[in-house]
Amino acid sequence: MPKKANPILQVLREIRDELRELRGDVKGTNQRVEGLERRQTETEVRLASELVAVARAVGEVRDLLHDRLDLQNRIDEHERRLASLESRSGS
Repeated sequence: MPKKANPILQVLREIRDELRELRGDVKGTNQRVEGLERRQTETEVRLASELVAVARAVGEVRDLLHDRLDLQNRIDEHERRLASLESRSGS
């Protein structure tokens, strides 16, 4: 007479099999997360490098504008002095 399958053992086997499947799914998910972490890190490094380049360019533009303002002030002063000389000489 064949032994009757123990229902508790059957349920435990099913749980074991589902856990094996779940473990495989979790491994796949972990691999995808690791890939996303790598991509995010690469993106952060790229953005940081670009931010440094933008900050440098802004500094250069600021310096150029400052120099131009200095030149404009000198030109205005020269124009004022020239107008003063012209008015004295009657030109």
